[in-house]
Amino acid sequence: MRPSFLRLQQPYLAAIIAEATPDETIASILACEHDGSDAFMVDLAAWDRGRLTREELSRVFRCTGRPMMPLCYRSRQLAADRIDDDARAELMLLSIDAGAAACDIMGDLYAPAPRERTRDARAIEKQKRLADRVHAKGAEVLMSSHAPNEAMSAEDVLEHLSDFVSRGADIPKIVVRAETEDELLEAFRTTVLLKGALGVPFVHLCCGRYGRLQRYVAPTLGAALTFGVRSSVQGPQPRVCDAARVLHELNWHRPYPAVD
Repeated sequence: MRPSFLRLQQPYLAAIIAEATPDETIASILACEHDGSDAFMVDLAAWDRGRLTREELSRVFRCTGRPMMPLCYRSRQLAADRIDDDARAELMLLSIDAGAAACDIMGDLYAPAPRERTRDARAIEKQKRLADRVHAKGAEVLMSSHAPNEAMSAEDVLEHLSDFVSRGADIPKIVVRAETEDELLEAFRTTVLLKGALGVPFVHLCCGRYGRLQRYVAPTLGAALTFGVRSSVQGPQPRVCDAARVLHELNWHRPYPAVD
């Protein structure tokens, strides 16, 4: 059976893996699994184009039984070359054939737009057809958008992610800003609103001064997951080993182990 993000016990920790080769990618996946990661987002941006074959992708996406999905954002270079959105979509489908559990479809795939959410009717229809192809293969769709320099109200985020669900997303995702205490409080209100009104698992995360705090607290308030990275970096992403400990302590959603 194909691994599944939707069958994971929520909230869970997903590691973002961004390495230059398949072998380095596998090594980081296994290290993050040891450190407590439940799932993996595999960034293919740094791979040499010649390695993006079903054989190499299969080695990566089948190296563990935990669910994985490929990332291939427009904002990142794919090795030394750019690829267009049609090729990006085909790479997602190839990764699913190679064993990935899901794919990350950008909310402005086929028509770049502010907040990475296209309003172009033809692009939206193509996104829906792509989501149908993913589902037909027995995999899941995360639809993502990033507005890291912009704060948004809870109601705007709910409308934004509801639109993604209407396009076929199983897990809608948004990343916005929390630079001030007021923006952090609005982010907390947003997560609670999404939990009560959206009706599907979601990813709601922040960048900015309060981004890391929000990423630790969001799963407790109802977000399906938070992200971690293997090594220390500047920015909101915590290390997997640190995030795993925090989630274990904060989240009463997870059952306590039996006590003899």
